[in-house]
Amino acid sequence: MVDIERLKFTRAVVDETMRLYPPAFLIARAAKAADTIAGLPVKPKDVILIAPWVLHRHEKLWRNPDAFIPQRFLAPAPPPDRFAYLPFGVGARVCIGAHFALVEATLALAKLIGAFRIELVDKAPVLPVAVVTTQPDRSPKFVIRPRQI
Repeated sequence: MVDIERLKFTRAVVDETMRLYPPAFLIARAAKAADTIAGLPVKPKDVILIAPWVLHRHEKLWRNPDAFIPQRFLAPAPPPDRFAYLPFGVGARVCIGAHFALVEATLALAKLIGAFRIELVDKAPVLPVAVVTTQPDRSPKFVIRPRQI
Protein backbone atom coordinates (compact mmCIF):
# COMPACT_ATOMS: atom_id res chain seq x y z
CA MET A 1 0.00 0.00 0.00
CA VAL A 2 1.37 3.41 -0.97
CA ASP A 3 1.11 6.34 1.44
CA ILE A 4 0.07 9.33 -0.71
CA GLU A 5 1.51 11.73 1.91
CA ARG A 6 5.01 10.37 1.20
CA LEU A 7 4.73 11.19 -2.52
CA LYS A 8 5.16 14.96 -2.20
CA PHE A 9 7.65 15.30 -5.07
CA THR A 10 5.59 13.00 -7.30
CA ARG A 11 2.53 15.16 -6.57
CA ALA A 12 4.58 18.29 -7.36
CA VAL A 13 5.51 16.74 -10.73
CA VAL A 14 1.81 16.12 -11.44
CA ASP A 15 0.90 19.68 -10.38
CA GLU A 16 3.62 21.20 -12.54
CA THR A 17 2.54 19.06 -15.48
CA MET A 18 -1.05 20.26 -14.98
CA ARG A 19 0.22 23.84 -14.88
CA LEU A 20 1.99 23.50 -18.21
CA TYR A 21 -0.61 21.23 -19.83
CA PRO A 22 -4.00 21.93 -18.20
CA PRO A 23 -6.76 19.47 -19.13
CA ALA A 24 -9.15 22.25 -20.14
CA PHE A 25 -7.80 24.67 -22.73
CA LEU A 26 -10.64 27.13 -22.11
CA ILE A 27 -13.08 27.72 -19.27
CA ALA A 28 -16.25 29.64 -20.15
CA ARG A 29 -18.29 31.53 -17.56
CA ALA A 30 -21.27 33.90 -17.83
CA ALA A 31 -21.04 37.08 -15.77
CA LYS A 32 -23.64 37.25 -12.99
CA ALA A 33 -23.48 41.02 -12.74
CA ALA A 34 -21.91 44.05 -14.37
CA ASP A 35 -18.18 44.37 -13.72
CA THR A 36 -14.96 45.68 -15.18
CA ILE A 37 -12.10 43.40 -16.22
CA ALA A 38 -8.78 44.94 -17.26
CA GLY A 39 -10.57 48.23 -17.85
CA LEU A 40 -13.22 46.69 -20.10
CA PRO A 41 -16.90 46.75 -19.16
CA VAL A 42 -18.65 43.42 -18.61
CA LYS A 43 -22.43 43.18 -18.73
CA PRO A 44 -24.53 40.54 -16.97
CA LYS A 45 -24.59 37.28 -18.98
CA ASP A 46 -21.51 38.26 -21.02
CA VAL A 47 -19.45 35.14 -21.64
CA ILE A 48 -15.92 35.33 -20.30
CA LEU A 49 -13.32 32.87 -21.57
CA ILE A 50 -10.43 31.96 -19.30
CA ALA A 51 -7.46 30.18 -20.87
CA PRO A 52 -5.57 28.23 -18.18
CA TRP A 53 -2.84 27.56 -20.76
CA VAL A 54 -2.14 31.31 -20.94
CA LEU A 55 -2.78 32.01 -17.25
CA HIS A 56 -0.43 29.22 -16.15
CA ARG A 57 2.35 30.66 -18.32
CA HIS A 58 1.88 34.33 -17.40
CA GLU A 59 5.24 35.88 -16.54
CA LYS A 60 3.72 38.15 -13.89
CA LEU A 61 2.36 35.14 -12.02
CA TRP A 62 5.11 32.54 -12.51
CA ARG A 63 8.91 32.73 -12.36
CA ASN A 64 10.35 31.12 -15.52
CA PRO A 65 6.79 30.32 -16.66
CA ASP A 66 7.73 27.98 -19.54
CA ALA A 67 10.18 25.91 -17.48
CA PHE A 68 9.25 22.61 -15.84
CA ILE A 69 10.01 23.25 -12.14
CA PRO A 70 8.08 20.90 -9.82
CA GLN A 71 9.73 22.53 -6.77
CA ARG A 72 7.40 25.52 -7.18
CA PHE A 73 4.72 23.26 -5.64
CA LEU A 74 6.86 22.15 -2.68
CA ALA A 75 7.53 23.82 0.68
CA PRO A 76 9.05 26.26 1.38
CA ALA A 77 7.68 27.78 -1.84
CA PRO A 78 4.39 29.57 -1.21
CA PRO A 79 1.31 27.99 -2.79
CA PRO A 80 0.18 29.62 -6.03
CA ASP A 81 -2.49 32.30 -5.87
CA ARG A 82 -6.00 30.82 -5.91
CA PHE A 83 -6.75 32.34 -9.31
CA ALA A 84 -3.31 31.77 -10.89
CA TYR A 85 -3.53 27.96 -11.04
CA LEU A 86 -6.80 26.54 -12.42
CA PRO A 87 -6.19 23.10 -13.97
CA PHE A 88 -9.69 22.01 -12.90
CA GLY A 89 -11.40 25.39 -12.78
CA VAL A 90 -12.21 27.21 -9.54
CA GLY A 91 -15.10 28.14 -7.32
CA ALA A 92 -18.59 26.66 -7.40
CA ARG A 93 -17.96 24.96 -10.75
CA VAL A 94 -14.59 23.41 -9.99
CA CYS A 95 -14.32 19.88 -11.36
CA ILE A 96 -15.93 17.49 -8.90
CA GLY A 97 -13.33 14.83 -9.75
CA ALA A 98 -10.26 17.05 -9.27
CA HIS A 99 -9.08 15.50 -6.00
CA PHE A 100 -9.66 11.96 -7.24
CA ALA A 101 -7.83 12.69 -10.53
CA LEU A 102 -4.82 14.17 -8.73
CA VAL A 103 -4.55 11.29 -6.26
CA GLU A 104 -4.96 8.73 -9.05
CA ALA A 105 -2.37 10.46 -11.27
CA THR A 106 0.11 10.70 -8.39
CA LEU A 107 -0.26 7.02 -7.47
CA ALA A 108 -0.10 5.88 -11.12
CA LEU A 109 3.02 7.96 -11.80
CA ALA A 110 4.72 6.63 -8.65
CA LYS A 111 3.96 3.03 -9.63
CA LEU A 112 5.11 3.51 -13.25
CA ILE A 113 8.34 5.27 -12.33
CA GLY A 114 9.00 2.76 -9.56
CA ALA A 115 8.61 -0.21 -11.90
CA PHE A 116 10.00 1.06 -15.21
CA ARG A 117 12.77 3.13 -16.65
CA ILE A 118 11.24 5.42 -19.22
CA GLU A 119 13.24 6.97 -22.03
CA LEU A 120 12.08 9.25 -24.79
CA VAL A 121 13.21 7.72 -28.08
CA ASP A 122 11.71 10.19 -30.53
CA LYS A 123 13.34 13.60 -30.11
CA ALA A 124 10.64 15.44 -32.09
CA PRO A 125 8.60 17.75 -29.84
CA VAL A 126 5.12 16.74 -28.77
CA LEU A 127 2.74 19.59 -29.55
CA PRO A 128 -0.59 20.01 -27.79
CA VAL A 129 -3.77 20.58 -29.76
CA ALA A 130 -6.01 23.36 -28.46
CA VAL A 131 -9.44 21.85 -27.96
CA VAL A 132 -11.83 22.24 -25.05
CA THR A 133 -11.14 18.69 -23.87
CA THR A 134 -9.26 15.73 -25.31
CA GLN A 135 -11.57 13.63 -27.44
CA PRO A 136 -11.14 10.34 -29.31
CA ASP A 137 -11.20 10.45 -33.12
CA ARG A 138 -14.05 7.93 -33.19
CA SER A 139 -16.54 6.25 -30.87
CA PRO A 140 -15.10 2.85 -29.95
CA LYS A 141 -17.40 -0.14 -29.67
CA PHE A 142 -17.26 -2.47 -26.69
CA VAL A 143 -18.46 -5.96 -25.89
CA ILE A 144 -19.21 -6.33 -22.19
CA ARG A 145 -19.35 -9.82 -20.68
CA PRO A 146 -19.51 -10.97 -17.07
CA ARG A 147 -16.29 -12.38 -15.63
CA GLN A 148 -16.06 -16.12 -15.12
CA ILE A 149 -15.57 -16.75 -11.41
